[in-house]
Amino acid sequence: MVVIIKCFCSSTASHTRAKNIIENMNVSRDKLFSKKLWSRLVLATATICNCVCAETVLAQTNEVPSLQALPNPSEAPVPIESLFPNPPAVRVPLQGRAQFEGPIETPRMALPGRASMAPAKTYRGWLEQTHPQFSLQTSAMESERLVVISDKYDQAERTLDNLGVPYKIMNKKAFDSYDLSAAQVVIIDCGPNNLSWNGGVKIRDFVIRGGYLLTTDWMIDRLNQHVFPGFIAWNGATNQQRMYEASLVGKHPALYRHAVTNGAWKMDIHCHLIRIFNKEKVRVLAVSDTLAQEDPDKLGALAVVFPFGHGYVMHMMAHFDRGQGVKVNELPDAAPAIGISLRQALAINYVVAGLQGTKL
Repeated sequence: MVVIIKCFCSSTASHTRAKNIIENMNVSRDKLFSKKLWSRLVLATATICNCVCAETVLAQTNEVPSLQALPNPSEAPVPIESLFPNPPAVRVPLQGRAQFEGPIETPRMALPGRASMAPAKTYRGWLEQTHPQFSLQTSAMESERLVVISDKYDQAERTLDNLGVPYKIMNKKAFDSYDLSAAQVVIIDCGPNNLSWNGGVKIRDFVIRGGYLLTTDWMIDRLNQHVFPGFIAWNGATNQQRMYEASLVGKHPALYRHAVTNGAWKMDIHCHLIRIFNKEKVRVLAVSDTLAQEDPDKLGALAVVFPFGHGYVMHMMAHFDRGQGVKVNELPDAAPAIGISLRQALAINYVVAGLQGTKL
């Protein structure tokens, strides 16, 4: 396709440069320019003279929208936005009402072959769409309300940084002397280190009083099965793959908000599979049919939640963070419909529920 740009300016000296640039220009648009860049080129040549000085003649196609006529120099200027038939979308201010009340129905799809890009703005955008009222308050939120106990294999703090949610962070040894009286949610990273006996008792008391605890992967046998006996435990098996298909189980108005019904679930090797003892109180949130084939219990549970005292405990296989060995801004199991991963959507919804005191 050949596009010819002609200048119809007068021959005054002030228009000479514009005429030299665009007069009798003959270029191949489909090879040299994208549609958006071509429109900008035409607009730029027109605005050099601040008058009607360019028109496009399209051979064999009319796919490029024509520009509106520019005003004469003597006329009042018009806003630049009015020159475009389809102006870019403007970000709508937060209104305090969630756009998504439940999960997005998605079919089962092939597992992703490579990581997607999910910069911090993707996470923050998801939070603002899913929990707009909460998002309006994060800048003034006291960090003591959300505590992260860090370890080697999961870095929940990186996900929280992307979300723009403040928190207090410490290692498992420093937690022994930390006062949890102001905390509403505690996240314990997966890793090789154990909490002390006093630390475990402190966590148990925190949940009994109404706190929300989120644990990942190895913490099922390093904490949960000892501090909360009779609910869940490691069944001794580990996963054999790094990526699994995942599906939500049933409905949950708080934890499934703006998630997807079917997605992928990134793991590291040697994640600990979940065994459920108390099937009346432990609710399975997500499962994998492929993982169930590797599971001695044939369950394939990926995430569970249960009440304890006045609070709750949520545990999931894999991590809250993007995953080990993942490059900056990459997310191996991003769900295209929401931008972040299913496992992260469940975990974030749980954290927000805890900070807002939502009963599960």
